[in-house]
Amino acid sequence: MQPGADSPRLEIRSDRLKGRGVFAAAPIAAGAVIEQAPVVIVPQKERPLLDQTILHDYYFQWSDGPEGEGPGAVALGLVSLCNHSRRPNARAQRNPARKTLDLIALSPIAAGEEITINYDCTLWFEPQE
Repeated sequence: MQPGADSPRLEIRSDRLKGRGVFAAAPIAAGAVIEQAPVVIVPQKERPLLDQTILHDYYFQWSDGPEGEGPGAVALGLVSLCNHSRRPNARAQRNPARKTLDLIALSPIAAGEEITINYDCTLWFEPQE
């Protein structure tokens, strides 16, 4: 079974500064695959349309290269709800062969701790650390 939204290890909660986010419901080991979220690939020519919707805040760059170029990816999983951190405890890794965005723990994550990633792009908000 793939780790994901039905995993008892994850829960959605609100943080008073950041809003909704993903939290560990049970300890997660460094290097663990937390989730393998299937993605919908958005062609480059359709990204400007996506940028005009609320999904602008939730989709990922799907290719290497300059920011905003190439296809985007809408992840159909909890990784889309992970908040940004300059000191993340997880990373989102593209898996083109499986067409998934894999959420991988960079360090041990304790039960109750928020799972964060570095968005690695120009931020459209003021980060709350």
